[in-house]
Amino acid sequence: MAVLSSAPLVAGLTAVAVAATWTAGAPLPEPRTEVAAAALGQRIVVVGGFLASGANSRRVDAYDTRRDTWERLPDLPVSVDHAAAASWRGRVVVVGGYGADRQPLRAAFVFDGTRWRNLPRPPEERAAAATAATADGRVLVVGGRKRDGLATTALSLDLRTLRWRTVRGPRPREHLSATALGGRVYAIGGRLAGYDTNLATVERYDAARNRWTRLPALPDPRGGTGATAIAGRIVSVGGESPEGTTKSVWALPRQTQRWVRLPDLPTPRHGLGVVALGGRVWVIAGGPKPGLTVSGAVEFLRVP
Repeated sequence: MAVLSSAPLVAGLTAVAVAATWTAGAPLPEPRTEVAAAALGQRIVVVGGFLASGANSRRVDAYDTRRDTWERLPDLPVSVDHAAAASWRGRVVVVGGYGADRQPLRAAFVFDGTRWRNLPRPPEERAAAATAATADGRVLVVGGRKRDGLATTALSLDLRTLRWRTVRGPRPREHLSATALGGRVYAIGGRLAGYDTNLATVERYDAARNRWTRLPALPDPRGGTGATAIAGRIVSVGGESPEGTTKSVWALPRQTQRWVRLPDLPTPRHGLGVVALGGRVWVIAGGPKPGLTVSGAVEFLRVP
């Protein structure tokens, strides 16, 4: 692994500022963008995405974060890009995406470490959405597109009963990110259409009240972005705009509710996978330039 950058965390994120460093890992064997990614044990599973040719893929790879190695897993049953993934108790759930016909999919799959199985069909199709799983086994799918435009509702899957239901959605948008922290799901950034319509909107969902609460906006708008939660913080990474791909990385501590800048991403990109695992934020694949470009970059940041 190679050290890429080092910078201090901004004071206020922790009691004392500490050095933080991005490090490169072994690259994804098949570079892609608009991937879905989720943790599975000590591995990160990367699903589908666009190839350099512009075709979407059913390929699935797993990165071992301890050994810095890749393993090919069974392919997804369908080719997808712009799908959403989350994990819970040794299972990876993949929802929606654009299919080979470039239409949003009304489909969901689960991987148990051995094979993919079909889940019950969601109530609606979704693509360019985001998803997160809470500790009680609920997967929430937020934002994204349907065949007739932006989705206005969210979809909730109970992994214990395998039943879907439709719940209140956040501000309608696509190419957003989502993550879970403290039993709540956060919807971060996104855009209305092209990458010149990026948003800085951040919202938090309370399932018990079926209510979204607006939180402090991102310091810079971003769509085609990723997010994760680590050490009591929401971390927002990547995106694209007319000016290029987004290098800034921001953290929102749950206690202070003030955004703090972390070291910039060494390889700025959009359509990337962002996963927290082992005290690190892992960033995998994505497009290094706006539009259809691909990368196999793997970079991680230790977050104390």
